Amino acid sequence: MTLDEIDLTDNLIWQDEFSHNGVAQAQERSLTGGMIIQSGVKQFGQAVTLTGWLQRATVDALVAKESADLAAMALTLDDAREFSVVFDRARGVAVEATPIKEHTHISQQPDAWYTATLRLLTVEPPQ
Repeated sequence: MTLDEIDLTDNLIWQDEFSHNGVAQAQERSLTGGMIIQSGVKQFGQAVTLTGWLQRATVDALVAKESADLAAMALTLDDAREFSVVFDRARGVAVEATPIKEHTHISQQPDAWYTATLRLLTVEPPQ
């Protein structure tokens, strides 16, 4: 799994992959009391929440990218599916990580492991 040039290894899962409703629907009553229902297929905007374990060096790279990059990124999953995504800052912290071992000298090492959550949002691929 990769996010642009950052290797996310195979330690993350797409937590909310099947929590997405692919159809938008609006309902309202007309003046006569009838129900008006409008529906349409959503093209983009699916939440992609990746959770699992990452090493400190990878977390550092993701935090740097999140604080500097506003452009769409290429997300390639382990099964070769590809999505254009942006960091989803509307759902909170886009890159969240907590050290597994809470010892300062261990958690500062580039190979220290962290539990991580990445909050992304699918967008239209750049033209």
